[in-house]
Amino acid sequence: MKLNREQQNKISRERILIASLKEFGEKDYSSASINNICKNNKISKGLLFHYYKNKDEIFLLCVEKLFIDLSVYLEENFQLTDSNIEENLRNFIQKRFEFFNKYPYYEQIFFTATFNPPKHLIYEIDTLRKPVKKTNRCFCHEILDGLNLKSNVTTEQVVETIIGLGNYLHMKMQHDNLLSVDEKSCMIEKYTKEYVNMLNMLFYGIVK
Repeated sequence: MKLNREQQNKISRERILIASLKEFGEKDYSSASINNICKNNKISKGLLFHYYKNKDEIFLLCVEKLFIDLSVYLEENFQLTDSNIEENLRNFIQKRFEFFNKYPYYEQIFFTATFNPPKHLIYEIDTLRKPVKKTNRCFCHEILDGLNLKSNVTTEQVVETIIGLGNYLHMKMQHDNLLSVDEKSCMIEKYTKEYVNMLNMLFYGIVK
């Protein structure tokens, strides 16, 4: 059966996306190239540029796909338990690791977008992070709902503090990445452990 134009466009876009996820999933932003995407996947440059204007647009397409898929995976696979906050935090983080194990190309894209983003795309990347931000915010509200907070502290204040700590850690890790030769998996694990420790201090304090 002959495909109509809309079906052909969908197939072509999906083909380019899959090829791009592989390229940016194996290399950082500066090393990845449109030439490789086309050459290694038998895609003509004419076809690629028919749909996308440049490397930036294709990279952002991959970042958008990453954040949407990560958000959906967390929402579908994480279940809050009756255990303590620390255990729920670790389980939530563990689901993120499971996601990257299941979809290994996303790990490099996440690393690039989070710890080593192209400076001229930082705003666009942050905007595309919206689905994950929403999922993280919902998770924070869930773990706080069962807590007896002090009378002068609101749930929303705590959520904003948790998010603020995450933002601070993002910036810290981006700076550390400029000085470090750690593998991306080590950087992500380091980030995860530091974040859990910071949240433990927030919830349980630092005094015996």
